[in-house]
Amino acid sequence: MKFTLFSLLFVATFSLDVSAQNEEATLLKYGADKEACEQNLSIYTEFYKQKNYRDAYKPWAYLFENSPKRTKNIYLHGPKIIKGVLKTEPEASRKEGLLDTLMMVYDQRNHYYPGKEAFVTGLKGADMYRYMKGSTEGLKASREVLKEAFDSAGNESTASVLNYYFIATTKLVQTKALKVEDLISLFSDLSGVIAYKEAKLAQDIFEAEENEALSAKEKKQLKRNKKERKTLGDVKSNLEKTLAPHATCEKLVQLYSNRFEANKEDLAWMKRAAKLLSKKECTDSDIFFTISEMIYNEEPSPAAAANMGIRALKRQDYDKALEFYGYALDNEPDELNKAQYAFRLAQTYGAMDKNQRAKTLALKAASYRSGWGDPYILIGDLYAKSSRQCGELQTEFLKRVGYWAAIDKYEFAMRLDSSTKEKVDDRILKYSEQMPSKTDIFTEGLLDVPTYLIECWYTETVKVRVP
Repeated sequence: MKFTLFSLLFVATFSLDVSAQNEEATLLKYGADKEACEQNLSIYTEFYKQKNYRDAYKPWAYLFENSPKRTKNIYLHGPKIIKGVLKTEPEASRKEGLLDTLMMVYDQRNHYYPGKEAFVTGLKGADMYRYMKGSTEGLKASREVLKEAFDSAGNESTASVLNYYFIATTKLVQTKALKVEDLISLFSDLSGVIAYKEAKLAQDIFEAEENEALSAKEKKQLKRNKKERKTLGDVKSNLEKTLAPHATCEKLVQLYSNRFEANKEDLAWMKRAAKLLSKKECTDSDIFFTISEMIYNEEPSPAAAANMGIRALKRQDYDKALEFYGYALDNEPDELNKAQYAFRLAQTYGAMDKNQRAKTLALKAASYRSGWGDPYILIGDLYAKSSRQCGELQTEFLKRVGYWAAIDKYEFAMRLDSSTKEKVDDRILKYSEQMPSKTDIFTEGLLDVPTYLIECWYTETVKVRVP
């Protein structure tokens, strides 16, 4: 085989490039002195295991500076080591240098071990807030990094990022560096993510707890999810408590009405407004209808269609509500969001007294989101409201058995989803008073019978409940 001069030069150049790349990779992994690298790795690891962070710092810093790709543990352990040293470091100048290094750890991790940039940036922003919150400039800097993390992660944002982003913004409002409207806008953005994360965590926890053969890794994840859900609940409570004086329906409607003309060309502003008005259930207002329609005309997304569905449902324009919610359901790729749109369709059919269709859509909503009780509460409501019609022109007993079916569904919803307890308790208390009397049950010969078959627009075998 003959080689041209060009092909020989190409092979030589390629070989040199590969060799240079291998040399660079080795240098990043071991540094100029492999033996020193391994020795420092062993020393820092041993001190780290002992939680002796002060003595772990120097050998760890050697690796961080000289062997940045020796192991990812450099970046997983680094923040804990630095924070451990900071706790006992008296000198201000030394603390400042340690904080600079802490921030570099996050930046260097994203450079050498990419793939979780938003998560790591969130860790950086949270630590910036913890250590720099004493000054307005520190708050501004931490808020910018937290904003970057939130904008990148969206629904995957951690509870920590949501919490510190909101607190930093609140403090900047208090110092007059930001306006209350900035806090309200942020609340709109954060609350949507919190609602999504709550649904996702509830589903993941439910599915894990239903699995009797979890691996050790899955058990750890379940524990993390439960901790994250609790933290998220605390964040949500803090957000709502802080915003309570500023985010009443009356104030929000007034705010968005006054600012509408100046912002009607700003689609992001209108989306935040619609989201918050919807969350705070201020959906009877003209401004909500106006904003929702403009968003839908400008960008007919599933979320925009769902807002139009709310508007139509409020006006009892059921055909339009079905059209908008149907569009939202058909065009939404995310199953948690599909669950919400299917549920809204079920509510619409229920309002139209199309109970069978409403039940079908409620079950469809439940199929998209496991461990969710609301669809079963809706089915219980359908059973309760139609109970007397099912027994029309028949005995008083038959007119009341539907309440047994309703209560069965309410209890199922609560077993499935403990967050529904308050709603369920209210309904059970109400409909327990309307169940068949003991006399009627005796007359039907059912006092000692555990179950009863209801055949109406639905068929259910229900528990016989003797008052």
